[in-house]
Amino acid sequence: MGNKHLLALFVMLIILISACASENVVTLDDRKQETAKPAEQESAPQKTTAKQSIPIEIKELLEKSKTRVADVYYKYRGPETWANFHEFYIKGNKIKYKPYLEIKTLDQKDSYDSIFIDTSSKTAASYCEAAYCTYKGKKQDLDYDKVYIPTVFDWIDVSQATKIGEEVIESRSTWKIETDKGTIWVDTFYGVPLKAEANGKTYRFEQLAPNGVQDSDVTPIS
Repeated sequence: MGNKHLLALFVMLIILISACASENVVTLDDRKQETAKPAEQESAPQKTTAKQSIPIEIKELLEKSKTRVADVYYKYRGPETWANFHEFYIKGNKIKYKPYLEIKTLDQKDSYDSIFIDTSSKTAASYCEAAYCTYKGKKQDLDYDKVYIPTVFDWIDVSQATKIGEEVIESRSTWKIETDKGTIWVDTFYGVPLKAEANGKTYRFEQLAPNGVQDSDVTPIS
């Protein structure tokens, strides 16, 4: 074999070795990128779409309203009543409240002393049913949205709740709970609020008397 052939063979061998070596070369930049990827994945925040849940102890408290309160009577004081009270009777989807009347006489044809509400049909009407009504019976149909006042059950229909304290109201133990509707003070036995605050306004539910409302209390006279 001549020198020329040996030289050519040597050159081809060098080229072959160089090609194989280049395939296995990892640059410094490549190593940096490989080590950076796991770090980026670890630092990325976890996305969550889960809704904030109500703590189990608050759920259990509010559930008492379903097992211990079949119906309820209370005196309501709020922005609509000023320093006075409306008397509420609630049983099922029927509500009657007797608004505070500045004029006590009920001797006019349009005089009324009670408002009856049906939450299932979204209807409301005024009636005069007191013994001293000169003209008894139905007076007129009313705008449901205008005369409806949130009840103790509406205030506990919440999606977020956090216990922030405990207080005694009218000799009853309550939990003070911050909710998406405002702050409520919930009776620890019955699971309904005795007080609520929202948007700088205060709502009181006094002389609470569960399980004494009769069908006749929430059914208008014919």
